[in-house]
Amino acid sequence: MNEILGQIYCWFESLFSQNFAEYLWGYNCDTQQYDNPNMFNQVGLLSIVVSLICVLLYYYAINHPRFSRWWHWLIVLIASGAINLFIGYGWTISDFRNGVIGDCLMYVRNEQGDIVNQLIYETDCWMFGVTNFIVSSGFFIIFSFALRWGSSNCRYSPFVIRP
Repeated sequence: MNEILGQIYCWFESLFSQNFAEYLWGYNCDTQQYDNPNMFNQVGLLSIVVSLICVLLYYYAINHPRFSRWWHWLIVLIASGAINLFIGYGWTISDFRNGVIGDCLMYVRNEQGDIVNQLIYETDCWMFGVTNFIVSSGFFIIFSFALRWGSSNCRYSPFVIRP
């Protein structure tokens, strides 16, 4: 599981920069090794838990006949994805603003040490949040199809295929 979540997130690596992905993998500029925590695992596991909780809330806590249509399910999916978007963005933007991301990943410097080019931007944090939205929505859908059968009122949602 150590690399599985990272591989899933890297399917969407074109949304954020390669250097940002290296940071998320745990690259340490000082040691030039991957000995920092793997952020893909930390953010991914939290997002999976949030998606699971939202699915359980929809199918077992809300579980009301008036809330069993596909658009109600879609509202919960989007709410879950939005929560996970802000988890991904918030986690990474705090590291970006606090200078936690290594200098070798953030900037290209000339011989005098002046910054020539910036490699990671705040946009990368937003796009990682969007990636987290997409990945967590996939887990939400998987959990929905796996767990909906125990619901008394919403078991046919998101598809209203009644026997």
